Amino acid sequence: MRRFFTTSLLLLAVACTAPTSPETAANGVRAENETGAQLGRPATRVVAPRPAPRTIPLGGWGGDHLRLLLTETEGTLEYDCAHGTIDEPFVVDSAGRFVLRGTHTREHGGPIRRDEKPDEHPARYTGATDGKTMTLSVKLTDSNESVGIFTLTRGRPGRVVRCL
Repeated sequence: MRRFFTTSLLLLAVACTAPTSPETAANGVRAENETGAQLGRPATRVVAPRPAPRTIPLGGWGGDHLRLLLTETEGTLEYDCAHGTIDEPFVVDSAGRFVLRGTHTREHGGPIRRDEKPDEHPARYTGATDGKTMTLSVKLTDSNESVGIFTLTRGRPGRVVRCL
């Protein structure tokens, strides 16, 4: 009886340390198939590609206190007492949202002195559009100051009152 238990324990120990699947080689390393992939592993997941960014209609966009002119490579903005640039192509994601970088330059009434430096700041332009209307938010990135939120319409000239 004692010999039976000893033999059983020995067989159990050997069974627990031996390979349990045919893909495992004698040295304990998993075998690979012809393509080099490990057998017994789940296949690599395929992730759908991100949709390509899309552009919006170029040309003029306008609203109260702002005009925006878009070209293929940039945009220019004219406010009541300021002007700005969008320094990259105006592309939107599949939902029509955008985040763009550029500049915002404050202006003032009266003459501009020859030695006067422009009051220019880096800016972030964010918002969304459906191709006909646009909500545009302007924030100065060096001071975190919000310039404003504007609603623009494609083809509208915009109502801008210049500084005097």
